[in-house]
Amino acid sequence: MFDRKMADLRQKYWKKYLPLLVAQGARTGDPYNYYSVHLVDADRNRYQLIGHRKHVTTIARWDYDTECYLNGQRISIAKLDAMQTEIIHHRHYGPIRFSGILSFSFNYRTRLIYLKTLINRGKGLLVSLFFADKELKSRDRMVLLNLLVDEYIQQRPSRLHTGMTLDEVIEMLYGQLWYKHIRNEEFRRKIQLLLKSLTITGELAQKEMHYYVQPKAVAAISDFEKEEQRIKQQEKMQRNFVRLMLVISASTVLITLALLGMAGVIDLHKVWAALRDLNPLSMLMKLI
Repeated sequence: MFDRKMADLRQKYWKKYLPLLVAQGARTGDPYNYYSVHLVDADRNRYQLIGHRKHVTTIARWDYDTECYLNGQRISIAKLDAMQTEIIHHRHYGPIRFSGILSFSFNYRTRLIYLKTLINRGKGLLVSLFFADKELKSRDRMVLLNLLVDEYIQQRPSRLHTGMTLDEVIEMLYGQLWYKHIRNEEFRRKIQLLLKSLTITGELAQKEMHYYVQPKAVAAISDFEKEEQRIKQQEKMQRNFVRLMLVISASTVLITLALLGMAGVIDLHKVWAALRDLNPLSMLMKLI
């Protein structure tokens, strides 16, 4: 019952927004402000929305042999809704992605994701102003590999192949970092060097201009996480050991003072009064 109601709700919004998505598409819209709708069916065939007129929706299927979209085919709203969907709003500062028609409808009316993007861009400009010349941790070899594995697993409907080009990797990192790196050429060479390094060690495979994730990448990430966990455990043990030594040293001092007090060598009341009235500033001046 719940699934049926959700399907009816999605189809309602599809009927409402399909004219907008087609009218402001890549072919007829502003090149810096247009929509594209990508679909995947149960057989993992990939489609793109190309037309909608009255109650007829037209989609084009991606052909992997010719690497282009074939002539369109007509489908119903119900069949369209049954597919996995990704709606992309292409803006001059980068694409904004929606995982379905409900997400698109909510953000189109509330503009929440656009406000979030504006805040992120503002934060990015501020961070870039102060930290653009510093090394970025996201360029780390294993972190980059982890991002590529996540991207491979997600397989968004708009991705037409499992490989990624250098430009796509850089675009993905820019999205992760929120801001542009001032040293663009240095950044590009560093990412290319990391990709080639991962290719040599077998975590990635390169075919023409694309890099493909290999099964060895999962094992490499697992080993890296185990090593990180081991290092953290060692650091924790070292901190605990230092704390223990401090406690033992303090206990030894207290026991020594107590024994000296019992032997009448020192007056514990005077020692306690001196410690209580101790002024850190005066002590510092005396040391100086």
